Amino acid sequence: MLRSAALRCTGTFTAGLVLAAPITTAAASPGGAPLPASEHATASAPAAAPLPGGEPTPSAAATQPAAQVALTPPLPALPALATQSRRPSDPATSDLAALIEPSPIAAVDGHVVYVRQHMGRTELVDVADPSRPRVLLSGTREFGVPSAGRDAAGRPVVVVSPCAGTEEVLMMGQAPRCPLRAVDLVDGTSRALPATTGAMSGDLAGDRLVFTRRSGSAGTHLYASEGGSARAVTLPRLGRTGDGWLPSHGVPKPGTIRIAGLDASADGRIAAVIEYRSKTPAHSSSLWLRSASGEWRRVTTLGTSFAGLGTRHVLAPALDDGGVRAYVEGIVETPSFVARWSDAGALTTKLSLRRSIGRTTILHGAAYDGDRLLFVDWLPGVPCGSEDALACGLRAAAPITIR
Repeated sequence: MLRSAALRCTGTFTAGLVLAAPITTAAASPGGAPLPASEHATASAPAAAPLPGGEPTPSAAATQPAAQVALTPPLPALPALATQSRRPSDPATSDLAALIEPSPIAAVDGHVVYVRQHMGRTELVDVADPSRPRVLLSGTREFGVPSAGRDAAGRPVVVVSPCAGTEEVLMMGQAPRCPLRAVDLVDGTSRALPATTGAMSGDLAGDRLVFTRRSGSAGTHLYASEGGSARAVTLPRLGRTGDGWLPSHGVPKPGTIRIAGLDASADGRIAAVIEYRSKTPAHSSSLWLRSASGEWRRVTTLGTSFAGLGTRHVLAPALDDGGVRAYVEGIVETPSFVARWSDAGALTTKLSLRRSIGRTTILHGAAYDGDRLLFVDWLPGVPCGSEDALACGLRAAAPITIR
């Protein structure tokens, strides 16, 4: 699938970052802001020949200025959700934004953040008010996957790498050459996080930061930081017995292990989606929960034996008091669902959204905000970002009751 489409490189790779003030609806539109008038717009023009039939020729002063050409194409229509089978007790869905390309998302305290390409730059956009999208961060390099958390003052923030989505990182395996940044969702300020240069992704919970770095031999390393001093965190044992891994989950091929989703809590717990390629199954995606004492527990695993119908993933791990929730992707006859597990690994909630969204699976990104599930979906046959495709839908489903 095209899960990394939103992170493809389309711009230059200089290091500039720009903090952007809130923008108006017109400025946030996909067509781009109008171009400034030319400095030579008032230059004299040659006299026009008379029109046939002796009609007077319009004067140059009366001629209206030419309309500016849009720099980016208009957004196509959102694909409709086929919700005819929805029951009154099922969560209701709403559309927040149309996206030309799929994007990772993050959400907290009513803020819903996604990444977009616009006029040769990458932008981190907040659609807390869908009618007035706000650009939080703008840069010339491709951003990585954002993660929502809270800083030491309890304010909502998004942690993102401003360069982890470049072609050198995604396609050539290079390490990002920039630190993670924490963006305050209230006032829009941004700050670099110490000791995180080279990080792919991270999550902040109070004074505690967890983040990942790429490793050629292991695939991914995990780190925790408090007060700016980072230390390595041992990952669960994969490929041998222990920590809940089973041979049926497949033996990881060297260098393929990656952390696809991450959430940290101030009490020292970590939730991580760990994925890798293997011989059988072809792809494995597991949700793991690490206790404050350092013990890893596998919560659930998805294996994809034949990737022709799409690779299954666990999405949006989110810790709460006494447990963890996640969105588990289905495929064809096995619908996706939202689930919650206790810290001991017991399943406490399982909720299918098939009737609410009219699809078996979501296929890209998900996040939680209170009782809302935010998600990005596309039509499996024609993924958005491809020629003649409909837009991706950034949507919400609520209420989602998770206990």
